[in-house]
Amino acid sequence: MKKVVFALFLTSLMLFSCGSDSEDVSSVNQQTILIYMPWSGSESYEGLYPNFLHNLDSIETAIVRRKGLGKTRALIFISETASTSKLYEIIYEKDACKRELLKTYTGTAYTTAEGIAEILNDTRNTAQALNYALMVGCHGVGWTYFSDWNDYPYEAKSHALRVKRNRPSDNQFERTRFFGSVEDDRWATNIETLAEGIRKSGLKMQFILFDDCYMANVEVAYELRDVTNFLIASTSEIMSIGMPYAEMWKSLNVQAPNYKSAVDAFLSFYTNYRTPCGTIAAIDCRQMDHLAAVMKQINEHYTFDESLLEKIQVLDGFNEPIFFDMGDYVAKLCTDPYLIEKFNNQLAKTVVNKANTPKIYSYLYWIPQYYDIRTFSGLTISDPSQNVVAHQGKERTNWWKATHN
Repeated sequence: MKKVVFALFLTSLMLFSCGSDSEDVSSVNQQTILIYMPWSGSESYEGLYPNFLHNLDSIETAIVRRKGLGKTRALIFISETASTSKLYEIIYEKDACKRELLKTYTGTAYTTAEGIAEILNDTRNTAQALNYALMVGCHGVGWTYFSDWNDYPYEAKSHALRVKRNRPSDNQFERTRFFGSVEDDRWATNIETLAEGIRKSGLKMQFILFDDCYMANVEVAYELRDVTNFLIASTSEIMSIGMPYAEMWKSLNVQAPNYKSAVDAFLSFYTNYRTPCGTIAAIDCRQMDHLAAVMKQINEHYTFDESLLEKIQVLDGFNEPIFFDMGDYVAKLCTDPYLIEKFNNQLAKTVVNKANTPKIYSYLYWIPQYYDIRTFSGLTISDPSQNVVAHQGKERTNWWKATHN
């Protein structure tokens, strides 16, 4: 199970000068997008690799539709096996895309801060730009720590075995990006490690897009607040086909991304998909310190009444929920009208765009489940969770420390 994901934004290394040799910024590469797809399987199971190839085809379809990349460059880091990864650049010429190999990596350093920093530095050295963005495709379990997971839902484990045995019944239900390397944490990366890797590279992302399940958490957004301006992610499970890149690319492949347009494209795609379920949010991570300050003020005055736990909107499929809708949780935690208004105003500044289908889909156990969405704020929180994994880890998160101590 992976929780790797990231997008990069780089403040310009190219400075204006007052002399006659000043750089014409209209002619330089204005954005570099790194599409980061680390290993998601095991030593004998390819995980999401075929889906990643489909995602890349979708991105290239969008590039061809737009007749090129404009003033953007696109690089791909993809693991072809657990220990072999490659860095490519997408080149558009003669009305088609091709992938130019830049570097081959061996080993699993991509799970470490040092390895992530190396990949980002290689990206910058190849395609220096005014801005950088990172799209991460893999498995995701939000902010949780992979070392705390001792008992994944059984269906996720058994699914990988059925795929390897080519059981026909496996195609009966829609897969999600929760599946994959759930039996081996050697290829997992904690959110703190991702943030540290970006810091080590000296970059700050314009946005990080997580094409992974359960990544639109307040805990994740807070952890990444100093390494990215925006976070684009889902509160719930993402289908195995992932983000609809062919439709979303044009909104993100620009110096000033249009987050509303990207969110609308996601909703339109999944509303008409064969399993019409999905959630997405664009989160301004520059607002996270302000959101934490309001939450700390609320926590100083209120303690959650656990008898209300079952009344909070749940946005996951775990038997013991981990991810609760943040807006709904605070509405049941706090009864002070002033603090509620203050929180809602700040939440609106933080979640700049959001969308959801009427239901979400989860396939963690033997039979897929559908859950109604009656309220949706675009962020989840794990403060009220009684799941053992949440209990073991939530007080170690920087979000908890900022809002409870």
